[in-house]
Amino acid sequence: MSLVRKIARNTFWQAGGKIISTAIGLATVALMTRYLGREGFGYYTTVVAYLQFFGVLIDFGLQMATAQLLSRPGADQAKIFGNLIAVRLISAALFLGAGTLIVFALPYPPLVKIGVAIAAASFFFISLQSVLIGLYQKQMAMAEVALAEIWGRLALLAGIGASVYFHWGFYPIVAAVSFGSFVNFAILFFQSKKYLAYRLRLDRAVLKDIWDTSWPLAITISLTLVYFRADTIILSFVRPAGEVGIYGAAYKVLEILIQFPYLFLGLILPLLSGFYLTDQRLFEKILQKSFDFLAIVAVPMVFATWLLAEKIMVFVAGPDFVLSGGPLRILIVAAALIYFGALFGYAVVAAGWQRKIIGFYLFDAVFSLAAYLVFIPLYSYWAGAILTVLTEAIIVAAAWHVLKKQTGAKIKIGILGKIVLSSLIMCAALWPLLNQSILTLVIVGVVVYFAALYLLKGYDKAEVLDMFKLKIK
Repeated sequence: MSLVRKIARNTFWQAGGKIISTAIGLATVALMTRYLGREGFGYYTTVVAYLQFFGVLIDFGLQMATAQLLSRPGADQAKIFGNLIAVRLISAALFLGAGTLIVFALPYPPLVKIGVAIAAASFFFISLQSVLIGLYQKQMAMAEVALAEIWGRLALLAGIGASVYFHWGFYPIVAAVSFGSFVNFAILFFQSKKYLAYRLRLDRAVLKDIWDTSWPLAITISLTLVYFRADTIILSFVRPAGEVGIYGAAYKVLEILIQFPYLFLGLILPLLSGFYLTDQRLFEKILQKSFDFLAIVAVPMVFATWLLAEKIMVFVAGPDFVLSGGPLRILIVAAALIYFGALFGYAVVAAGWQRKIIGFYLFDAVFSLAAYLVFIPLYSYWAGAILTVLTEAIIVAAAWHVLKKQTGAKIKIGILGKIVLSSLIMCAALWPLLNQSILTLVIVGVVVYFAALYLLKGYDKAEVLDMFKLKIK
């Protein structure tokens, strides 16, 4: 099967599954925000943001390392994967256990403390899922990952729906989140056995190999956590829960939107790793096509959100969260930057130069933390949103600098002009229709944008067909 045909098939399943799971996720958020209100959703946002700190520490770069280690020629995949799962189990138990104990010493209300204890199970299962997904990425079996996510989201929606219908309150809603994560994990775990007959094990030589591969990733991911989630944590300490809820609702949209590039790039990473060593031309060609593809998605997303932010937030979270449209207009720029930062970062990892980027992540983490501490108490979520854009811009520039310096890779940005013009045409078409429903606006926007991009020759049919001729070596 051709290289791009495999990528296209798996991206199709991911995209289709992500559309369904996102729709279910939006329904879940809609129920939660309308039931909990700004203050209650602010408490929920605090619970999730707090646990995400420990969730990132658990990861230790193992998800990216999994695909990288399993893709090595002659690798004993069962042995490596058994060690990866064992390491993840140990790290999850240690860090989540510590996080659950620490929260009871912090000046949070009891609702948040007990919520953290309940939601810790969700992050435990999510941490195991991420390693399993690395295996599915290596096998290019992402259809099963998409299906498992859909079942997990359905379980979550059912739990949230029951909690709202019977007025069970805050804690059962948090428990439903853990139940949905368990369902997702259980499906992935039992199906993984058909791809690899692994068992839990701890082998010193393999653990050393995992450590050598993952520690630079672990440091960069941990530092990423500081600038990506410290804003919400600091906000929860210094501002009312209602403001945390406004920011958290906008951030929820951001989190949904940035899932796609990581799913796509998860498939690209093993290919970039292989071609960097065997065919530099294909490495740069995949990098360029990935950039073009992400730009085609990210740029109109920004323009459309600038135009429709309030309508989006009312649709997602309800009329009480119309104020979330303001920070969303700023955060959407951060989302677009994350698309490109993720691409350059993955390419750096594929080329094996991840250690070179650690210093930039350290600078960004220190700068963002200092800025959050100074400005969030004064300007609330506006400061958090603006600083999030600034810190993501620093990471994009740093990742590209390292990639270009170490690999000599080049990116042509000529397509951006056509994408921006197509996005402006889309906005012009949407402007007279702003009184229509958000679903109508989305459909019209997508049709107008891609029609304009086609007429402007933003993508070349012959070049796309040529990509399908690439063969896996």
